[in-house]
Order: sequence, then structure tokens, then C-alpha cells
Amino acid sequence: MGIISRLFYFFAPYTDAHERSVGLFFKSLTEHSDASRTRKRLGELLQRDVALINLWTEYRYKGYKYLRKAERRKLYANLEIIAQDFEFFRSENSRHFDSIVAHVERLAPHANVDAERVVLIHALMDYFSPVHGRYEYRESSSFGRLLRDPGREKLVGDCNQIVTLYLYLYSRYFSVNDLKVRLLPEHVALHYGGIDIEATNGTFANYTGQEGAVLMPIEEIVSVNLLDTTDSYLATHEVNPEDFLQASRFAYILSHERSIVTHNLEAAYTMLVNSLMQRNNYTQALKFATYSRDMTLIGMVGHNGAVHAIQQHHFAAARKFAQHAPKRTELLRDSWHAEGAYLYDAHKYQAAIKAFEHVGDQSLVRRCYEALFFDEQQKLGKDMTTETIKQYASTIKRMQHYAKKSGNKSLVDHANSLSKHI
Repeated sequence: MGIISRLFYFFAPYTDAHERSVGLFFKSLTEHSDASRTRKRLGELLQRDVALINLWTEYRYKGYKYLRKAERRKLYANLEIIAQDFEFFRSENSRHFDSIVAHVERLAPHANVDAERVVLIHALMDYFSPVHGRYEYRESSSFGRLLRDPGREKLVGDCNQIVTLYLYLYSRYFSVNDLKVRLLPEHVALHYGGIDIEATNGTFANYTGQEGAVLMPIEEIVSVNLLDTTDSYLATHEVNPEDFLQASRFAYILSHERSIVTHNLEAAYTMLVNSLMQRNNYTQALKFATYSRDMTLIGMVGHNGAVHAIQQHHFAAARKFAQHAPKRTELLRDSWHAEGAYLYDAHKYQAAIKAFEHVGDQSLVRRCYEALFFDEQQKLGKDMTTETIKQYASTIKRMQHYAKKSGNKSLVDHANSLSKHI
């Protein structure tokens, strides 16, 4: 890495070019991205950076703030140590193909496996088998807890985390597209050539026909990891709603399991919009509600935004929000009434008249003209005579005009009595 690159990555949020390419990939995604092109690019990244993808998305989109750049560098170094340790183990402990195939065929008679690949998979299962003490299954764990130096610490992770680590090590030898993801209720396993691989205990299995068991393309592991928000860390740490929405968007475009990710995306939009409304950020809330295309959510933001804007005396903004509310007409009328009252109290009667005229409230318009009449009357001098009254001719004419507009007969009579002397 040249000096310019080192300087760039010193200030950038990424550790290196690989992490940057993953970061930019996710940053460019929305739920409207082209699915086929996106999955093709994801496949390329999976082959090269499946572990990096999981670590970056945990840091950026799932609230794992401990995964700062220095920590991620350390974990990537540990990942390389694991890979080297596994290679040494594999070279020393590989079992013969025939014995593995015999076991596979007993579990899944229709399995069709390649010698080199199934031997590698068996080596992975053996390496991570709990009986050897390198790996410990722990439900709802961060990926970072799995990326430790196996010579010093036990590797700890849940089912999707250990599946991801299997995939990373497998990708160093063969294409990850050889494998599939086996989804089960509240569980994830791998699948190769007709046989399931239970990564948590290092055994072959056959989940075919089991209730809820579904086979998915290998890239589904990314969506599984993105949607895995059950970690105890997340129960005690706030996840930024904008980040949660992004993770849900990614899962939506990347996943083949649309029923799950659609519900998750809807929940993410609702969570984010509610969070923004709690902070009175109705402009952003309306933007994201509009993105969601959820008319109920849009209407709720429109209504609440209009009410809040009226309370803050932001009447033009209130009317913009009201356009999106179910009770649009009522809110628009309320905003004009509130604006008129606010202006009336501020003695801005002409502007108040315009506001009240928008809703055709003539009684309040007349009250404004009465107020204008009295404002003019205050300009008249004290102890006026028939001579001095002529100095206020323009004021008296305005009083006559306002009195007539007010419809108040006593004010009209008073103004007329004064005009006789000018």
C-alpha cells in the first residue's frame, strides 16, 4: 500500500480497499435496486469477503460500536490466523473420501458429492467440532466473538455466525456457489450436494422434509445475518433507526424469502418514522414514510406534522403536511383559523383577515375590521374641535371604511358623525 493509500485509509472509515468496496456496495443499495445485478455483485463479494461483509454490516448497521476500525483490523488478523490453523489441521487430519461418502449416503441416499469438496467440508466440521474445544455454540452472539486466535481463546458464535466462518474458509479453496443455505425455524445450516451440514456441532444431517426447512442460494446468509437482531447486545444498546432501516432494505433486495423481509422492512419504516416523529423531525419522517409507500404511515405523519406545525406557528408547513393527512380539509381549515388567531393576537389584522377569508369565516373577518377601526381611532387627538378634526380626515375615512366592513352599526354611526366635520 502506497503512502497516499495509507493516508486515505487512516482518515477513511474503512480498514482497506476490500472493506471500502463492501461499504460502497451496501451504501448504494435501496429496496428498489435491481435484484439480479445486485445479487451478481454480492456473489462476487461473498467469494472474496464473506467474513468481511458480516463484520462490516454488524459494525455499520447493527449497532456493534465496539467494532471500530482498530478492532476490525485485529479481527481480520485473527481470521487469517484461523485460516492458517485450519490449513495445518486439514493437512494433518483429512479422512479418506470413501468413509465420508459412506456416511453421507446413509443419511441422504440421493446425495451427489465431489471428493475434494466433501473432504474439505468434513475437515471443517472436524476442526470446529465441539469435542476439540476450539468452538463453542452460543445463541445470539456477535461475529467478533468468533474471530479469535484459536491458539489463545475459544471461538464463540451462533449458528449463522459459524456458518459464515465455514463459508469463508471454504471460499479459500472452492466457489461458495457449491453450497446452499438451509433455513429452519430459528436455525441456519449449510447444504452441499444433497446433504445438510450442521455447523454448530460439526455433523452431517438430512433436514429434507422437515417442517419449515427451506433451501436457499448461498447469498441468503447475508440477509440472515442482517435480520439477526436478537442479540443481547441489541437488547441493551440503541440501534440507530436509520441504520436499522438500511439493513432491512438490504435484506429486502438480497433475500429470496420475501414474506419475512417484507414484514421486516415495513417494521423498519414504522420504527424509523416513529423515532423521527418523537424527535419532532416531521420533514424527515414524511420523506421516509413516502419511501415506504404505506398510506397509513404517510397519513399519520401528515396529520401529526400538521398539528405540530400549527402549535409551532409554522402555518405554511402545517398546510404542506395536511396535504398528506386523511382529514386534509379539516386540518387546512384549522391551520388558517390558527394563523388568523395568531396574527390577530399580534395586531396584524390585515394579514389575519386574509387568513380568515381562506376559510370564509366572515364573523372573524368582521372582528378584524373592528380591531382596525379601533386602531385608527387611537390616532385621533384628544379634545378635538371642528377645526382640528380636519387634520385627521384620512384617519376618519379609514374608520368609516373599517366600520362599514365590520358591519357594526354603532361604529358606522360614530365614523359618520365624525366625517360630517371634515
